[in-house]
This record gives sequence, C-alpha cells and structure tokens, in this order.
Amino acid sequence: MKKTIFVLTLILLLSNPSVWAEMTTKTGPEQEHSYKKNTDPDNVDVIKAGTIDYKALGLRSVKLNPNDFPDEVINMLEPYKNNQGNNSILFFSSLGLAYKCKGRFKDAIKTYKRAIELAQNVPLPPIQYNLGIAYYHNKELPESFKHLLKSAEKRPDHAGTKKWIKHLAGKLNIYEVPDTSKLEIVVNRKISVNRKKPDRESRLRIYLTQDGGRIQELSVKDKIYSYGIDSDRERPVDYVIIDDDGDGEFDKVINTKGNFNVPAWAYNPD
Repeated sequence: MKKTIFVLTLILLLSNPSVWAEMTTKTGPEQEHSYKKNTDPDNVDVIKAGTIDYKALGLRSVKLNPNDFPDEVINMLEPYKNNQGNNSILFFSSLGLAYKCKGRFKDAIKTYKRAIELAQNVPLPPIQYNLGIAYYHNKELPESFKHLLKSAEKRPDHAGTKKWIKHLAGKLNIYEVPDTSKLEIVVNRKISVNRKKPDRESRLRIYLTQDGGRIQELSVKDKIYSYGIDSDRERPVDYVIIDDDGDGEFDKVINTKGNFNVPAWAYNPD
C-alpha cells in the first residue's frame, strides 16, 4: 500500500514543471559521468570532493524510496541539506518524506517548507499533503488543516485529502456555527446568486472578528447557507463551510479556490 501511495505521489510531484525540469536537464558527457559517480553508493567521497549534483541525489533517493528505506535516504541526503546552492525540490521532498516516516515531524515540516519555497508559489499538492500530515502529528492542527486545504486546490477529489480534511474539520469544530451576535458588521447588502431567473432575497453580511479576521455570511430569506472564514482582513477567505441540503447543519468545507456552487436549496428555500 505504501509503495502504491508513493508511486502516485511521485507521479503527481513530477507533473510540476519545476520538478520535471530537474529530471530532464540535458547533460554533457562529463555531467553524465559525474551523475553516475554521484549516484553510486560507493562514491560518497567523490560527492564530497567534487561538485555535488543535488538533482541526482534527489533522484537516487526517490528510486531508493523514502517510505521503505527512510534511514538510508536520510543518511544520503542530510549531510547536504544546508548547502548553499542546493535548490532541488526533489531533494527536499524526498528528505521530508523520510523524516516523516521516521517520526521526525519538526524536521519534516522544515524540509517540506523549503521544497515549497523553492517551487515559488507553484502548487505542489503531494508536498502540501505530506506537510499537512506532518503538522498534524506535530500537534499543530490549524496549520495541518490549512495545508491540506491547499493541497485540495489542485486535486479536490483525492481520497486521502478528503479524509484528512473531514477528520480535522471535526477536531477543530469547523462546522460549529460562528456566533456573530456581538461582532461589528461592516457589510450588509443584497446580492444575486441565481442568474437564470429573478432571485429571492439573498444577502451578504461581513463581520469583523476580535482576533483580526472576518466572517462572511451568505443567506437567502435570512436562512444562512454558507460562512466564509477569514483569518486576515486583507486576504480572501481561508475556507468556506456550507449547508449543502438546507437542514441547518453545516457539513461541507472547501478551500477558497475550490469550486463553490450555491446549494440548490438556497435558490428556493422553504
């Protein structure tokens, strides 16, 4: 099972242009010769003495499989993780996975964050996913939830991601209806959610929270169907919770870049 998950993760990771570029860089005869030396476990001294090929090290560690041989991968990569000029996403992704498999979650978090930093805001769902799990095991549940939602931006139907989001939503009481009765309201206006025919009384209300965030409330005929939760007043909502079937219970959560469709019942509420 671990091997299957690892293979799928590798496929998704390599679909990222930055990582794929690492794998397909053209090399001359000298570089190919260096690659063979550097990926040979008997040539560790050559790696230390000469120019280090971080991409080749990352590729070799992936072939070794951090899930099955985390100690070996850590021994291979760890001596070079702080080297200036090491910009291999594959290197840090593989090392992060090895740390995670060994229960070294603080090291895994730091290493995965380095891989994401190198990607320069290009989405890397597998790394965000593993980072979220590392945060969970490090008992940082809000950070875990944030990164799993981030992972869901590019693969919303991934079974593992959906399972973790549901689990964390329960742990963090995400579905609990926010109390806005004592909050300052800064927006209260009619909106249109149904563009095919005249809309019922739909309304957007925005409240400021005491900790510097916002709550965006969407309702129709004063029956609320969605809350958008902001941790920062300057940025879009962190996530949206939805009453999908109109029963008054909020039972679905999506990230802000997910495809949020207004629930069908909200067009014609009881």
